[in-house]
Amino acid sequence: MNIDIGNIREEIVVLLRNSNIFTIGVRSATTATQNFTATAGQTVFTLTNTPVRNVRSLTINAVNKYLFTDYTVNYVTGAITLNTGATLSDAVAIQYDYGATAGEKIYPDYPRGDLTLTSFPRVGMEITSARTEPFGLSGVNHITDILVSIFAFIPGNKDSAIAGGLGGTMDLSDTISAIRNTIRANAKLFSQFQYIYPTSVSPIMRGTNDKIIHQSADFVIKFVVE
Repeated sequence: MNIDIGNIREEIVVLLRNSNIFTIGVRSATTATQNFTATAGQTVFTLTNTPVRNVRSLTINAVNKYLFTDYTVNYVTGAITLNTGATLSDAVAIQYDYGATAGEKIYPDYPRGDLTLTSFPRVGMEITSARTEPFGLSGVNHITDILVSIFAFIPGNKDSAIAGGLGGTMDLSDTISAIRNTIRANAKLFSQFQYIYPTSVSPIMRGTNDKIIHQSADFVIKFVVE
């Protein structure tokens, strides 16, 4: 297995969106469910509402399927592609969030520097570092640990013009706690890596004029064997 940083980011972001770190209303998203009856060998199922933000669940005959392990998502077109074709008359149910991308609050990267106050609250992440060592004496395989920092940005003060009216250090602390608890509860349930755990939380930092405050939680992804 080769490390795919993009897939790692996607899987973490989808988990945070599905876990309602920010509510659907704050994220300006809508949840929908679509049901399909598969044809023999069908692999692609196209959702009506786009762009897709995240797939909350996909079941075939009421059996859960999982991102990357069982399917991939094209968030622009709404195409869900199964890794293995369905059987004739399989019942496929997909629950997902959709809405204009500009309304999203949870992203797989660090926020741009030109965002206005109404673009917050916001959660982003960065791959801080990766440390790789040989896995055995052959030198063919390697084992890597990856450090991930997840940032929460919140207005410094509560403001009714801000989505959800969020603001201040308590809302920031609650957001970071929700992120940590979500990752901990799903530490062994990712497909792109075996295990992730929290290591530290940064101090609260204040931006220009205290309009935005932010804090980060650090996590280590362990035992990625290539």
